[in-house]
Amino acid sequence: MRKIVLALCAFVLLAGVAFAAGSQNNQELAKKGSNLFNTKGCTACHTIGHGKLIGPDLKGVTKLRSTKWLTSWLQDTTKMLHTDKTAQALEKHYGLAMPKQDLTAQQITELIAFFKANDQGKK
Repeated sequence: MRKIVLALCAFVLLAGVAFAAGSQNNQELAKKGSNLFNTKGCTACHTIGHGKLIGPDLKGVTKLRSTKWLTSWLQDTTKMLHTDKTAQALEKHYGLAMPKQDLTAQQITELIAFFKANDQGKK
């Protein structure tokens, strides 16, 4: 019985360490995403919580769109405009489409982490 309790305690401890490391990693990704958002020129068309500009306000975007959708959109807006009804509706609503950004997979991960952190109130 004592071995089971010790094993369970070790598991809980390791799970807590892994969770903390994951949380730290997400914070680092979000910080890099924030920097990218501000230096890549995203702020010319988008705000986060300050209303529409040329494009939509991105506050709450991770609650409206899945990570899969956001990843596809950030990878290739042109392709999405040909195949996705939501992308087509956004283009129609705003009267223009977001140009392809040529982002790396890492940069997309960072931007989405930044959007998620904002949507969770963890800027």
